[in-house]
Amino acid sequence: MSNIAAPTTSDPGPVETSSIVKDDIEEDEDASQVDLDEAAQEELSEKRRREREARAQALTLEIIGDLPYAEVKPPENVLFVCKLNPVTEDEDLDLIFSRFGKIVSCEVIRDKRTGDSLQYAFVEFEDQKACEQAYFKMQGVLIDDHRIHVDFSQSVCLFPFRSQLNGPDET
Repeated sequence: MSNIAAPTTSDPGPVETSSIVKDDIEEDEDASQVDLDEAAQEELSEKRRREREARAQALTLEIIGDLPYAEVKPPENVLFVCKLNPVTEDEDLDLIFSRFGKIVSCEVIRDKRTGDSLQYAFVEFEDQKACEQAYFKMQGVLIDDHRIHVDFSQSVCLFPFRSQLNGPDET
């Protein structure tokens, strides 16, 4: 004979599994909502930190004289063109970029001492739409056997200071 006892089967009655499952689902949703809230909160706090840091850096640049004022933004109608051939002149770029619209100024940046091209330039358009068209169409174009790179200017040095050098605008 064996000492193994057979388990007794007793029916505890109907179990309300739907309420248990519903409670588990609600707890999971609450936990995921908390995770989302924490993630959104972290993202918001990181964004605020970056904005404060950018304002502090701009203020520092204003104090040391690299920016005319801290809230200055780069012009939206100016392109930065780089990887130019050293033989490329202002007039060449003016002719090439003028097909997109009226050009206010086009300047290949040169070494102050030697006058040699530093192989980049700024092209200022009269309106922003022409600037955007040139940006999209001129990226990677060959000029004087060099494949150029075109981007929107991030520089605030050349253009805002012009009014200070030339005196106030009389419009």
